[in-house]
Amino acid sequence: MVYFKKAIEQFVLWIVCVCLFIGILFLPVTTEYQTGQGGEFESASYHYELDKHIDNIKGFFAFIKENPDLGEFVPGESYAHRIAGKAWKSLLLIVPTLIFAYIFGILKGIFDFQMQKRKLNFLGNGTTWLFISMPDLFFIIIIQIGLMFLYEKGLFFHVTLYGSEKLETYVVGILFLLIYPVFYLANITNVSLQEQSGNDYIRTAQSKGTSGMKILFIHLLKNSFPRILAHANTIKLYVLSNLFIVEKLMNFQGAADGLFNAVLRGTGFKVGMEIMVDGISAAGYTVFFASIILVSNLVTQIFKSLVIPVSQEVDHE
Repeated sequence: MVYFKKAIEQFVLWIVCVCLFIGILFLPVTTEYQTGQGGEFESASYHYELDKHIDNIKGFFAFIKENPDLGEFVPGESYAHRIAGKAWKSLLLIVPTLIFAYIFGILKGIFDFQMQKRKLNFLGNGTTWLFISMPDLFFIIIIQIGLMFLYEKGLFFHVTLYGSEKLETYVVGILFLLIYPVFYLANITNVSLQEQSGNDYIRTAQSKGTSGMKILFIHLLKNSFPRILAHANTIKLYVLSNLFIVEKLMNFQGAADGLFNAVLRGTGFKVGMEIMVDGISAAGYTVFFASIILVSNLVTQIFKSLVIPVSQEVDHE
């Protein structure tokens, strides 16, 4: 019942967020410009009009009601078809990234935990610290330049780094998105395992002769999952925000690229011209990303229900 209530809360929050964005998207954009004698720009003033704001929102919903598939983006291609195509491409990056981030991040955290008292600890905590401390944009650019250099020297096979039509570009895109989340989760996992290792129940298990690997996976890791899952929102939001950078660097024609181009029209202006954005596309991509967050939150709640007893969850509230 606790998790059903949380699912309803997440759905209501999703509706509120989408409505708020649509409200912001269709703010009145009429601006008064002041120019000099030669027509050069001097200043601008903006006055909010509630009636016009409401008319813009009504006009948007009237448009999507009257035009099947959200109308035509270009002759022969509807907005719905274009948005769905780009969203599907991004989904093929987002879902594997989130799955692999937890798998490799937890495994790397276990490796760091096991290596902490060994001479080669720099391969564990050292590499995790390095990748967390440095911007992942730096590593992305280094990897791109490195692959091109190795191919030019005949030391590596050709890898397509740009576009969204070949399988290898999806693999490279997932790799780029994984860089920070994997090492972030590795650090969280390692710290949690260290905290759990000092508890009395671990010393009791050791005194009974329980093997180290059994203690690690049955006791330490299991009790670390609540803390790991507590960072699910951070990982999810980081992947989604970094998606914009990765798609731009790779010229990947996904939803992040589509949203960026939809609002790009509103980043500049000319005197006498209204600032406009592609509202239909922007709204469509926003619903897509908001839905990704909603589904991710629901999946996280499911996993929390498997590792955290309901009684504990109620106590936390």
